[in-house]
Amino acid sequence: MLIMVQRRTRGPAADTRERLLSGTLACLREFGVEGTTIAAVSRASGLSRPTIYAHFNTLEELIHRAVENAAVDLSARIVAGLSGAETPGEAMVEFVVTAHREFKADPVVALVVDMSVDPGLAGHGEISPALYQLTRKPMRAMLANEPDALERLDDIIETLVRFLLSVLAYSSENTRDDGRLRAYLRRTMLPALGLSSATDLAHA
Repeated sequence: MLIMVQRRTRGPAADTRERLLSGTLACLREFGVEGTTIAAVSRASGLSRPTIYAHFNTLEELIHRAVENAAVDLSARIVAGLSGAETPGEAMVEFVVTAHREFKADPVVALVVDMSVDPGLAGHGEISPALYQLTRKPMRAMLANEPDALERLDDIIETLVRFLLSVLAYSSENTRDDGRLRAYLRRTMLPALGLSSATDLAHA
């Protein structure tokens, strides 16, 4: 899922980790999960196998952290683009529309919804408590002027996640382009969230 996480303090060890994570992302984009090996990451990052294992216990852990970093970067881009939304409801719509576009464009970011790669947030087909914990702060900020919505915060998070996962997993006429998806979400997701669109306010 899309979450804001603070980066670790910089330093030699952090720089080495960043090189390993960047190399892993390059491998994932070129070869996919199946073709991403320790040897491939070593070549892509220019770091030795012992160096990799000094920072990550397993290849699975390395892939998990690399995908998590990609999700954090995506989250920052999405949140930065929500400032122009006229209502919290419109911000939620743009959140899903932008995430859908980015996930479809980047095979690495798409791995965020792969349960086997990111079990900490949505493992075993379950929306985990960790996801609620990590998304409450940005959602609270988004809904700061909606006291009724804040009382339903966890329900709103779960509903938003379910809509996002659904449009990522299943294509239809309603997900063909941003405009169609935006209109669909206004018709269906916003009533489910109990939030208004800018159009609703204009007609109020």
